[in-house]
Amino acid sequence: MKKVFFATRARGFLNHVFKCNEIEFNFIIDNKNIYELNNQKRKILSWIGRSPVFDWLGIIQRINAKNKLGIINGSFNRFLKSDKPYFIYLENPTALYHYKLNRKKSLLGKSNINRYLNDTNLKAIICMSEACCDTFEQVCGNFEGQKKVIYPYVPSNGYVNELQISQRAASSDINLLFISQGIRFLSKGGLEVIDAFKLLCLERDNINLTIVTSIKDVDEKLIDEIREIPKVRLLDFQLSYEEMEDLYSKSSILLQPTSDESFGLTILEGMKAGLPVIATRLYAIPEMVKDGENGFLTNPHWWFFDKNNIPNSKVWNHREQTLYSGKKNDELIQFLYQKISFLDDHRDILNRMSLKSYEIANSSPFSKESIIQSWNSTLKSIENSQ
Repeated sequence: MKKVFFATRARGFLNHVFKCNEIEFNFIIDNKNIYELNNQKRKILSWIGRSPVFDWLGIIQRINAKNKLGIINGSFNRFLKSDKPYFIYLENPTALYHYKLNRKKSLLGKSNINRYLNDTNLKAIICMSEACCDTFEQVCGNFEGQKKVIYPYVPSNGYVNELQISQRAASSDINLLFISQGIRFLSKGGLEVIDAFKLLCLERDNINLTIVTSIKDVDEKLIDEIREIPKVRLLDFQLSYEEMEDLYSKSSILLQPTSDESFGLTILEGMKAGLPVIATRLYAIPEMVKDGENGFLTNPHWWFFDKNNIPNSKVWNHREQTLYSGKKNDELIQFLYQKISFLDDHRDILNRMSLKSYEIANSSPFSKESIIQSWNSTLKSIENSQ
């Protein structure tokens, strides 16, 4: 089988692609380079890499992929030093310059990005979303190669089917689910979720909330407060993929009132289990959640990306004063409270939205079949470009 050498670290969700036997290329990657949460060493290196000094120097990381096995090289969010045709699988354009808006503005930074984009071995930018693809030139620069969207491959949830989803919607209890990875509990809307849940519990005794987060990365006093709230289950972000699938299948509604999102993998995973989603219309989220069809959307507290999906420097460069400030948004709290109450009172709509989420998530362009076809055709075109 033809080989693709994947030269960079990669998020855990890409394992589904790497291990898929129906993709006609064999991915070679060191298992040590698969991660979901950064360890302490990586956090320190990431902090150093985002230094303002490096902005001025215009330093853009390129990973060495020369003299490696395979006919194609690949990367996640990074340029490569490659002696073969290569592609980049891209979360959002700013990832190519370390999510630092000022790095692209420096003369050296702009020069380096243009030079790397014009590398004749860089054959394709594969974007995780339409939001990434549509804004690439404006945010990153001109690219003459192939540019397309292949959504993350999330397998169908084996714990659910349409009958089970309908039975779940008719159940007396409403089980809410909120997931926040890493240190982003505040920026994902965790405080608003907690306050909305407290309001719901004043008048309803059938509402439960499960929070999955990296407990050590959340303020200790806040964790203690959460543990004191009745009917809240707090789980550390160390569940296996199968355990997460089971958790999704036993939930009723996914809450993602985020101000800080480049894709929203949790949303797609929840939809695979037939969960309606109450979220914000930030970046790629409206590509999955159709307001009034399989969930409800509202404006985020902070526009990390603006309404045209361009990074908003007023938030992006001032996160401590915005995303991580701990300031609550009363409108977002009321929105969550009202929409959860509405779905609890109208189980027919909860059922319809649940089934619609399941349908969208298991149809093109999110289905296994369409994603495999896209990967096969894209990799073949890169191979033939030599």
